Amino acid sequence: MALDPSVVVAAIRGIVSQSPGVRLYGVVDAARCVDLAYEAKIRFGKEIRSLFLPEVQTQLWDVSPYMVQIDPDGDYLRSWAQRWGTSAGVLLTSEADEDALHAHLRKIFVVEDEEKQEYFFRFYDPRVLRTFLPTCSAQQLEELFGPIAQFAVESQPGNALSRFTRTKERLVHLTVRFAAAEQGSSASC
Repeated sequence: MALDPSVVVAAIRGIVSQSPGVRLYGVVDAARCVDLAYEAKIRFGKEIRSLFLPEVQTQLWDVSPYMVQIDPDGDYLRSWAQRWGTSAGVLLTSEADEDALHAHLRKIFVVEDEEKQEYFFRFYDPRVLRTFLPTCSAQQLEELFGPIAQFAVESQPGNALSRFTRTKERLVHLTVRFAAAEQGSSASC
């Protein structure tokens, strides 16, 4: 049975409403679902901002991670919910303005190993974030979260929402399970 997108939308709206003053953002993994990024821009008139530097972005537009602000009451959230379970990206909330958040996301996107070799950290892939966050020290959580209040990602196998917040000392993980749906429409990537 398909998951009803309105169940996902209601859960996401619920976590946003618990924190007045925060904005909802998505980071779309265009390598998994480029349609979701461009749908935000073309169909809903949203600004999408690549995490790649401009000179690289033009060459890798179809695999770039894109940050987009999401209106919790808008139709784009439903489009996101229709792709729930496809690892299309992650949701997050923040009080930071869009420029500050974008700068932070770009900072955590590029990481260095012990030999100072740079790599792209695919934190915007729910499968990566779900696995990585529980392994983090308090300092790593501070660096990763920065101005981010919470991350919200699909669970494995996509029948729940995993919500990650933090205290000063540790990660807090809450799972919101979805009831079995009758028949929902789902979009693929």
